[in-house]
Amino acid sequence: MLRKNNPSATWRLAAPSCVWPETAAVNCRRLARSVDEVGLYLLELKSCLAYGPDDLPQKDFGLRYHLHLPLDLPWRHGGDAAFFAMEELLAKTARLSPWAMVLHPPDSLAALEAFLGALADAGGDPTAVLLENTEDFSPADVLDMAGAAGCGVCLDLGHLLAMGHDLPTAEPELARRARMLHVYSPFGAEGPPPGRRHTHRTLSCLSPEGRDRLTWMLANLRPESVVVEVFAPVPFLESLHVLRALTEGRPVPAACPEGA
Repeated sequence: MLRKNNPSATWRLAAPSCVWPETAAVNCRRLARSVDEVGLYLLELKSCLAYGPDDLPQKDFGLRYHLHLPLDLPWRHGGDAAFFAMEELLAKTARLSPWAMVLHPPDSLAALEAFLGALADAGGDPTAVLLENTEDFSPADVLDMAGAAGCGVCLDLGHLLAMGHDLPTAEPELARRARMLHVYSPFGAEGPPPGRRHTHRTLSCLSPEGRDRLTWMLANLRPESVVVEVFAPVPFLESLHVLRALTEGRPVPAACPEGA
């Protein structure tokens, strides 16, 4: 299947809804020229619940959509409370028919199962939830949790590289559950910035190890979408060129522009 600006790919090329410092609606209109899919990044619960009709796209712009659920869900009150706190976001985005929901995992399987149960009771599909590996949860951790709960996985390359986590390549469940990839470089040649474990840099900043990991993922997994998780226009567009070169087996210069 041909993909926009990436004819060798079998997956959909996707972008976050915050590449430009504009509303998600403006971002989606602009991104429709370059990608097949946009992730609506609903990262802060309170501010996203306050979104009005001008903040989110009113039409699909020919794009497919998924959601990245808030990072500050009230898990301390239980998984069902975490779901009810963000349920209105599903109503706000329902007209766009998002196919998946990326979720940073809670501390316990019981909380996740309660969240998925509340989603099912509300008419949602628990298999549409994709657990993302984070600084605190390795790919192996989320694969185990997703397998136990019956949901999918979103593999985040940046978190994996920044934390030195292993990729469970010998695990047969990996290819079946890894339905999405988040790709970016976690830092440039200077290494992690002071006070932060990593940031989101252009793909041209990837180390040789990072490029090898990304090449393996693209060749051995079957993701439905690959999200270039870079949040500034020029580094984002540069990352599209790098991703296309890697997909087509062409060499990519080892260069990381200052400030990228």
